[in-house]
Amino acid sequence: MHRPVSLDPLVGRDDPASRDIGRLLYRRLIRLDGSGVAKSDLAVTWGVSGDGMVYRFTLDRNARWSDGSPLRVDDVAATVAAVQTPGFPDVQLSAEWRGVSVGGGSGPTVTLTIPGPRASFAATVADLPILPVKALRGHTPVALIDTAARPLPTSGPFRAVSADATLVRLEPNPWARPSPQLHTVELRLEPNDDAALHAFAAGQVDAVLAAGPAERAAAVRVAGTRLYDMLTFRFVDLLLNSRRPGLDDPAVRHAIGGAIDRRALVGRALGGAARVQVDAIPAGVLWITDRPAEQPSPQLSARALDAAGWHPGGDGVRVRDGVPLSFTLSVPDAAPLPAVARELRRQLGLVGIDVKLRPVAAGRFAPDVLMTEAFDMALADWDNGPDPDVSTYWRSNATPPQGANVTGLSADPFLDQALDSLATETDVALRQQAAQRVDQRLADDAPAVFLYAPKVTMVVSDGLDGIRLPAAGAPADRYTTVATWYRKGG
Repeated sequence: MHRPVSLDPLVGRDDPASRDIGRLLYRRLIRLDGSGVAKSDLAVTWGVSGDGMVYRFTLDRNARWSDGSPLRVDDVAATVAAVQTPGFPDVQLSAEWRGVSVGGGSGPTVTLTIPGPRASFAATVADLPILPVKALRGHTPVALIDTAARPLPTSGPFRAVSADATLVRLEPNPWARPSPQLHTVELRLEPNDDAALHAFAAGQVDAVLAAGPAERAAAVRVAGTRLYDMLTFRFVDLLLNSRRPGLDDPAVRHAIGGAIDRRALVGRALGGAARVQVDAIPAGVLWITDRPAEQPSPQLSARALDAAGWHPGGDGVRVRDGVPLSFTLSVPDAAPLPAVARELRRQLGLVGIDVKLRPVAAGRFAPDVLMTEAFDMALADWDNGPDPDVSTYWRSNATPPQGANVTGLSADPFLDQALDSLATETDVALRQQAAQRVDQRLADDAPAVFLYAPKVTMVVSDGLDGIRLPAAGAPADRYTTVATWYRKGG
């Protein structure tokens, strides 16, 4: 975590504290609601051209920065130019805006033209906080980093008063509409989750984020608290390397999927802090409907394996032609994934599939295991973001280093076509149809078993009220309704 924390939301985006503070200080052209649907924010109206390449936004004429100066098209242009500057520190953010041109005149309308149709661009716009041009003009990427802890004019519900190594103090932005009901917000910067929970239990803070099942379970034990759950855009799946003997048989891969009881997995390993996910589209993308239901059936899986010639040996492990269904499951050594892996081992053992666990340091898991395809099975936790496009994981040309299609399946042109439609169509109904085709092709190919979408929990003391969390979102989205929060008796 950066010390002092960045107050510039374009800098330090990998720091959860910076993302949280940025959500409190700055608005975007558009925002995503709790279902992942784009809504107006700084732009009072917006639309997309028929070819999906030109996005037009009309700014709120009454929008003001916290210092009272008007928010204009120039601010949008300067923000986009900043992230497109060579050497900008956030490579991923810069890549998302590469080739985007900004147009506009003296009026309140700004246009963004992208090089080709990209349905996820609305989510990209919703993730870009707009900063004042006077804070950006003439500043190099290095200068932006050097001044990142300096309070700037803001457009969100609050403005920064001070920031140091342990505390960021905010007060209401006098131009925010609606005006926040909290008179002051203090954000304490703790070194880790345990320290944050200890501060909450000691009554030193009014709210804390429980990012995982263990933190959630610890917070529940604190008296006088309320819990607010929010589904994330992450998903966890069990990857199956189709190049490995045994896993090269589609019958085995399908049997593994049928043998896993996801509800039991979520209950036993995660304490309920997740939502079951059966298909490839993250469960947090709530506007994708008609999802398949979970139908675990270890008995049917056992029969399918029998029919395919995989019979139990003397040790109970199924074998065919001297090849046992015995696999190593690689798992990041970061809670709660080892507990999930142990439950998967238990469930697969019931149908005669032997699983040995191989913990790997979390920081080395992607480069050493996934990108090198050095696994039989791998338990992976992905953050897909709010858009349903999953081309990075499954398109035939998304093999490392271009993407994370690491299971070794043969190219599927029908899957590629469905993924391309999902990535480029802007019509909601057409995207839903494309998502269904993606799910069907992946269900047929069975390169992975999709397991669950994690939740995060905001734990709040009795002193705060008026809190509503989106149904789904990134952790910083818990501040979406912060203007309605209030202190009881305050």
